[in-house]
Amino acid sequence: MEKIRFAYILIGGFFGSAIREILSLSIPGASGIFLANVSGSFILGYLMYATELGFFSERERYIIGIGFCGGLTTFSTFIVQTMQFPADLAALNVTANIVFCLASVFIGRALAIKGLGS
Repeated sequence: MEKIRFAYILIGGFFGSAIREILSLSIPGASGIFLANVSGSFILGYLMYATELGFFSERERYIIGIGFCGGLTTFSTFIVQTMQFPADLAALNVTANIVFCLASVFIGRALAIKGLGS
C-alpha cells in the first residue's frame, strides 16, 4: 500500500504543481500565489468534510488532498515573495493569506456540509 499511496500523491502533486505554475504565469506576483493558496485551502476544506462523510475514498484523499493541494499551495513561494515587499505590504500579504486561506477552509467545509449532509 505504501508504494501505491506514494504514486497517488505523485500524480496529484504533478497536476497541482502544474496548475500553480499556470496561475503564477497567468497572474504574476503575489496575486497568483494568493489565488493558488486560497483555492487549495478551499478544496482541502471541502475534501476534509466530504471524506468524513464517505464521499471520497482514501485514494482520492491522497491524490487530491495531499498530492494536488500540496502541489497547488506553496508556503515557500509565499514567504519569498513576502520578504521582497516593503514591511507594510509584507504584513498585508501575510494577513490576507492567513485570513483568506482559513476562511476558504471553513467555506469549503460548510459547502460540503450543506451539499452532502451532516
